[in-house]
Amino acid sequence: MRRHSQYEQYILNEVLPLSRLKNPQPFMISHGCSLGAYHALNIALRHPQWFGKVAAFSGRYNLSEPVAEFRGLFDDYYDEEIYYHSPNHFLPNLNDGAILDHLRRMQIVMTIGTEDPFLHSNLNLSETLWAKNVSHELYLWDGRAHQADDWQKMVQLYL
Repeated sequence: MRRHSQYEQYILNEVLPLSRLKNPQPFMISHGCSLGAYHALNIALRHPQWFGKVAAFSGRYNLSEPVAEFRGLFDDYYDEEIYYHSPNHFLPNLNDGAILDHLRRMQIVMTIGTEDPFLHSNLNLSETLWAKNVSHELYLWDGRAHQADDWQKMVQLYL
């Protein structure tokens, strides 16, 4: 998780400023599929001032919990850094008005298959967003819908 924090700082302090320099369009979209959906949503929820939209397809938003055939990624280790990079953990306790205002302005789109092992993670996150008065869209797809051909269809609809 420490390496992930370094990666996030690289994105925030080097990639995004360079992107804005090369393309001054202020509207930035964070997007990803599967673990990429986690990365896209995590950075957008933690730093919503940078993003106008996030599109997260088939994501897992609690990496410490084992789900179906997927083990927890931290072998029962848990600390503050993992907490603040786990949307299903930190978001329920988020009370910073400025961050919540940014989240309420952002367009948030999530998709997940009805048979995807991470469905519960998405439903929990959706409930938390509604509890924080953060509008968003959660689309449920038939089956697992966790493959490249599914994501190609989703991109056409939601990105």
